[in-house]
Amino acid sequence: MMLWGHKRYSGPKSVQRRLIFLLVAVFIPLSLVLFFVYRFTEQTLVSKVNEVNQFRMEQTSSRVQDLFQRIFMATNLFINDRQFLGSLDVKDPYDIEKNKIYLEAIERLQYAFFLNEKYAVILRDNNGNIYQSDTSRLGLRKEQLQERVLTIMDWEEADIFYSFKWSMIDCPQINGDSASFIVFTRWLFNPGTATKKGMISIVIPISYIQNILKNDGGHYVIENENHESLFSTQIDGDQTVEKISKSTSTHSMKQLNPTNWYLYQLESTDFLNNQLKLFSFVVFMTIVVILIIYFGIMAVVLQTTRKIFNQIRSLSKQLTSNSPNLTISIQSDYQIVELSEILRQLVHNLTTSRKNFELASTEKRKLEMQMLQQQMNPHFLLNTLSTIRFIADSTSQQRISSLILSLSFLLRQQLYRENSHWTMKEEKEYLLRYIEIQNARFGDEYKVDIHFQEETMEKVVLRMLIQPLLENCFEHAFAGKPTGWVQIFAQFKEGGMEITVQDNGDGFINRETQKSRKSIGLANVKDRLLLHYGGSAYIDIQSSPSIGTCIRVFIPDETS
Repeated sequence: MMLWGHKRYSGPKSVQRRLIFLLVAVFIPLSLVLFFVYRFTEQTLVSKVNEVNQFRMEQTSSRVQDLFQRIFMATNLFINDRQFLGSLDVKDPYDIEKNKIYLEAIERLQYAFFLNEKYAVILRDNNGNIYQSDTSRLGLRKEQLQERVLTIMDWEEADIFYSFKWSMIDCPQINGDSASFIVFTRWLFNPGTATKKGMISIVIPISYIQNILKNDGGHYVIENENHESLFSTQIDGDQTVEKISKSTSTHSMKQLNPTNWYLYQLESTDFLNNQLKLFSFVVFMTIVVILIIYFGIMAVVLQTTRKIFNQIRSLSKQLTSNSPNLTISIQSDYQIVELSEILRQLVHNLTTSRKNFELASTEKRKLEMQMLQQQMNPHFLLNTLSTIRFIADSTSQQRISSLILSLSFLLRQQLYRENSHWTMKEEKEYLLRYIEIQNARFGDEYKVDIHFQEETMEKVVLRMLIQPLLENCFEHAFAGKPTGWVQIFAQFKEGGMEITVQDNGDGFINRETQKSRKSIGLANVKDRLLLHYGGSAYIDIQSSPSIGTCIRVFIPDETS
């Protein structure tokens, strides 16, 4: 008896499930589309901003590299000036001609490489003499600048291949402030003999780079090869370099040749948030409106269907009460009346099906009785074989007795073993009895060796899996051959166990040309493996004429 609860019936669960499915199938994908539109718009805007930043980065880094190139090329004036290189050998630090040559070479820098007057040069020859240009243009004291520069003029790795170095120093100015300066130090070599003549350091204020980066208006950081920050642009407000770096999805980086420094551009995309907030609000409100409309439609649908399904509920009660006549309310829709007629037919069909089921149960019992009777015949055959074996033992016919015993064992395994699997140990025992019968039939000239790893003996496999493969060897492989051998191996491999049956018979190719019938046993093994293990198990057959056949069966580990 169907029990209906006392709660108010709220409509069919199937309709509710379909409405929920509609929510999942329409509302969620639509929401995802709107979300992806928002994300695409956001990424497009960020991408365009990044493209602009990349263009600015290219221009700015090019201008900074041009400054470093001009400083580097400035030192070539000293290397290519033979008069200047010759004056480096003069030991007298007060020699007038020598100091005049130094002064003229230094003054040429601003005309040859467009440097303004804000630079200083410190020379040191091999005699230890030091010449320093005027530093008042930089607002520095000579002694303080010279002290800072001399600390970086010597480095252990310096040679003709590593003859220059870029550095940055902080030095107090005359007015008491501290300023940063770029120092380019380079060994001077004789271009003909490649011998060291001295060292030169060019000092320029960091304001050169500050002005370039200030014109760009972005946020930049200069780091050395050890990723140590040498310089960063001034950032207004409460932002820091670290904060801007975290809000930046990509960091543009350029190496500032010929230095081993790197220029990083840190551009935040936070300014886009205000523009994107309004768009995200519109997307959210659209999703909310769609959700409200959906639930309104859901309420209307449930209200409309509740009346119809209440009438179906009443009709179902009449069916469960075994009422012979089904009555429908006058207010019912014509679909409900039609459903009533269908249900009447359903009751009739159910009665007919019940009678048919009773007849089928009677037939099933008759078949079971016949099967029990048919089991008497194999039982009688086994008893007869036991009698023949008793007679063979009494007449000392041990070979016949052993064969009958093996045959009885095989018949019992086939007739009375209902389970589809057994262990490899039982498989081996079955094979040994089968081999004994086949040797009696075909002769002892056909040798069969079984080599099962001890670990495989407890492995559970399909019952009588190897016997059809061995039968093929006796029936087909050795046809017309006076002798032959078969070797059967079983060993564990990665993922399962491999069984190999190998013979030295004629091979499949010769057999197919001589005989047209197919190997039923081999097809049986393939079908059983496919049914039980699916595609995880396989059979690999390799056969050569007059050499033999090797069949490998892989059985997967069912726990893997």
